[in-house]
Parts: sequence; structure tokens; C-alpha cells
Amino acid sequence: MENKKVASTPAKWWPRIISGAIMLVVLVGCFFLRELNTYVFDLLIGAMMIFCAYEVENLLHKMDRPTWTTPVGLFPILSFMLVAVCANTGLNFYHFVLFSLAIMVIMFVVLFATPLIFHKWGSKCKVRDGFAGSQTYYAFSKSMNTIFVCLWPSFLLSFAFIINHFGEMSISETAHYYAESGVDFGLLGLVLLFVTSMFADTFAMLTGRLLKGPKICLEKLGPGKSWTGLIGGIIGAVVGSLIVFAIFNSIGAYNMLFNSSGININIWTFFVGGIFCGIFNMAGDLFSSLFKRRAVVKDFSQIIPGHGGLMDRCNGLLVNALFVFIFFIILFV
Repeated sequence: MENKKVASTPAKWWPRIISGAIMLVVLVGCFFLRELNTYVFDLLIGAMMIFCAYEVENLLHKMDRPTWTTPVGLFPILSFMLVAVCANTGLNFYHFVLFSLAIMVIMFVVLFATPLIFHKWGSKCKVRDGFAGSQTYYAFSKSMNTIFVCLWPSFLLSFAFIINHFGEMSISETAHYYAESGVDFGLLGLVLLFVTSMFADTFAMLTGRLLKGPKICLEKLGPGKSWTGLIGGIIGAVVGSLIVFAIFNSIGAYNMLFNSSGININIWTFFVGGIFCGIFNMAGDLFSSLFKRRAVVKDFSQIIPGHGGLMDRCNGLLVNALFVFIFFIILFV
């Protein structure tokens, strides 16, 4: 029996390693293609938004919380169109955020009002969803569930759009000056985002499994969450952030940016930034775990062998995207 267990354990890791390698190749490929056209990476982000949104939506349905599917898929498309408009018309990232929030408000009003105005059709939808409450509460609940998916994960991931086009959408004259001088803020931000998130996830898993340690005393977060893994994830993000600084600081245009009199970024800036990248990444992971425990599932889906769903890989990254955006505003605006 012991030999069987030992033999089967490595086999369980192969699907995870292979699928992880494929995802890494796709990501690196998109970074190279981004040099040809910035919007290639937007397509990757948009695809991530759609897949993650549908995974969250499916879990909501398992929890008997119905949503309107069409708006869930429409919001990432509108976000993609919106970032293209903002980047090409001189609008900045504040416009993008305000317009995105306005779209969600309009969506909620329309989704809430439609089943009430078309009462007969709304009643059929209510029966189909197996909803026992009143028509008004049904319309409100289903609309709120839909907006929840638009917010998490889609709206949070949309900050990666802004990061990708930070040089074009910034309100800072300094950022525009260095962008024209060859600094690709989007590349720097996206590399920081993905490297810190991947390092945080990897270090959290390794330290949690190898060092064990006391569990986080919240049963709803699942049995695998430990304080050791949490701290390890933050350390991993710091390591990743320092590596990003070392690489970009060795490149002429970025070295000039980091050492300019008005900015003066040094290794300690990225050290502190890495800490917060880790905290935000771990917060996203913990919230995701809480959500999955409420849905009584281990993974969001089984689309990626050995990893679960795409949302299982992006749950920390999408919250980290919000911090990297804030981090760039603090540094460059």
C-alpha cells in the first residue's frame, strides 16, 4: 500500500506541471506579440475576464443564485472597447473607471426593471430559475448577482487593461515624457503584476506544504490555508518584485526613469511594493477560498488539468492588478 501511494504521488503532479508550462508559454508568447501590437495582450486579458466570469457565474448557479448570462459576457467586451476608445482619444484611466462603473449602474437598472415591466416573461424566468420569492426580490437578487460577477472578477481584471495602456492613459506629464522617451510603462506594470502573482502563489504553496505551520483559524477558508503559506506568499511577491526591479533597472530607459530627480525609485520602493503585491494577492486568494467553501466545491472548474479553473489561477492576480494600478499612480502621477 505504501509503494502505491509513493508511486501515485508524482503522477498527480505531471498534469499540473504540463498545464502550468503551457500557460507560461502562452503568457510569454503574448508578451512577445505585445511588442508588435499592444492590443494582443488586451485580448488575453479579455479572454481571462470572460472565462473567469463564467466560472464564478456557474458557482453562483450551484448556490441557487441566478444571474443574467448575457451581461456577464458582455461586460468584458465593453471593457475592451472602452479601453481602446480611451487610449486613442486622449481620455485617461479615471474616465475608464468612471465609465465602467456607469456601465454597471445602467446594467443594474435595466436588468432590475425588465422583469418587472415585462411581468409575464419575468415570471417564466423566475419559475425556470426555481426562485421562491416575490417578482421584485427576484429581479433585484438576479441583477445584484450579475453585477457581482461584473465586479468580481471582470472589473478587477480590467485594471490590467489600464496597466497595459498606462503610458497612453496617464494624466502625468512626466509619464508621457518618459513614454515618448522609450519607457513602456505597460510592459513594466504587466511584468510586475504577473511575476509577483506567480511568485506569491508558488511560494505560498511550497512553504505551506513543506513547512506546514499553524492553520488560519477560519474553517470557511478551507483546511489547506496556513499562516506559513500566507507569509510565504508575501515573501514570494517581494522576491518577484525585486527581480523585476533588477531586470528593468539594468535597461537604459528604465534606469533613467528610476533615477530621475522627480521620481527617484530605488530597490526599497519595489521591496515595499512587493509586500503589498503579496498582501493583495493573498487577500484575493483567501476571498476566493471563502467563496468556494460557500459553494461547497474545491475548484472553480476543471478546465486546467491539475490546477482546476482559470479563476483558481487568477484569484490573487485580479486583486493584485488593482494594487499595481494604485502603485503606478503613486509612483508616476
